[in-house]
Amino acid sequence: MSISQKFVSSAKLLKKPQTLAVCGMLLALRIVIGYFSNLTLAISPDIKIGFSFLPVAIAGILCGPVASSLIGALGDIFCFLLAPMGAYFPGWTVNGLLVGLLYGLFLYESKRFIPSLIICEIVAGVFVEIALGSLWLYIQFSKAFWISAGTRGIKTLIAIPIEIALIILFEKTVIGRLNNQLKR
Repeated sequence: MSISQKFVSSAKLLKKPQTLAVCGMLLALRIVIGYFSNLTLAISPDIKIGFSFLPVAIAGILCGPVASSLIGALGDIFCFLLAPMGAYFPGWTVNGLLVGLLYGLFLYESKRFIPSLIICEIVAGVFVEIALGSLWLYIQFSKAFWISAGTRGIKTLIAIPIEIALIILFEKTVIGRLNNQLKR
């Protein structure tokens, strides 16, 4: 399936009430996980791995790039509105949108799921988490770009296998059942 076909198919899915209900639940789950910062795996005081990626990844697998991009971006905005920490910075919303887009493009209707997932995690980790995340920290807080990139690189190296394992686990269990419900 081509990229344009994935966008068209994903947009058509959003017209179905079942899809909207699933997307609404995934968005709510994304907000709840993002709101509770204690739902993280703390490697060190500076390195924490969150789980708010899971609802976005599930949306990407089930509903494609349009839905997962919306859930990624809206999840960031609603988390900020519920618990603002300083001024709103749109760069983090862009990150949420891009990660959702990548999950949708790589994992929706994927014939080779695990290789696609690995490539998706590496691309999202390097370009979104490390590069853009470090840029946003530099712009927002004047943190040294290369120091932030180093810390975020270590976090990403630790997070990628954990995220891959969790997404595979959910894909084998929950996602199969939800996908059957959506295709009725």
